[in-house]
Amino acid sequence: CCQQASADVALGASLSTLGLGVQGTFGINRYINLRLTANAASVDNDFEESGTNYKGTVDFSSYGLITDIHPFGGSFYLSAGYLAHDNNIDLKATCPQSCDIDGQSYRSAPDGQIKATVDFGSGAPYAGIGWGNAMQGGRLYAKLDIGVLFQDKPQVDLTATGNFQNTNTGTMMSTSNPIFQQQVKNEEKSL
Repeated sequence: CCQQASADVALGASLSTLGLGVQGTFGINRYINLRLTANAASVDNDFEESGTNYKGTVDFSSYGLITDIHPFGGSFYLSAGYLAHDNNIDLKATCPQSCDIDGQSYRSAPDGQIKATVDFGSGAPYAGIGWGNAMQGGRLYAKLDIGVLFQDKPQVDLTATGNFQNTNTGTMMSTSNPIFQQQVKNEEKSL
């Protein structure tokens, strides 16, 4: 992260696993800085999970307040804070060849589609350590921050629409079929 210091305020840009970000750091005293931060990223990725090929989009969006405590008044610091976020994953599979749904192999016939959303809650505490002090040094500044965002356990919502054909038996299944609905619920738990 590179920052420009001006008296007790520094503005900066960052690159992290939460995406591209901006932050403002405010010097409270020699030992404490407050950081307002906002980050965002969106990544498309295809992957296979339990016999189903998904097209996925990972969206990260967060903002929050972090306190950096410099116990020795130097560049080493400990951080604690809270980030509000909208981190989620959207998945889609059309199954032209086959998909594994609760141990059964299905093919879309032809309008079948599986959609899933993975949600990580709406906010989380943050803890970290780092090196660098935005209130010390010249006009350009770099620092390293290593931390953990304690998000909620992922919540999965898996739905299927259209019709599917069992590739072993040839049986057509509508997504309104109670047996198929139960298989989709079991796959949701697995995912």
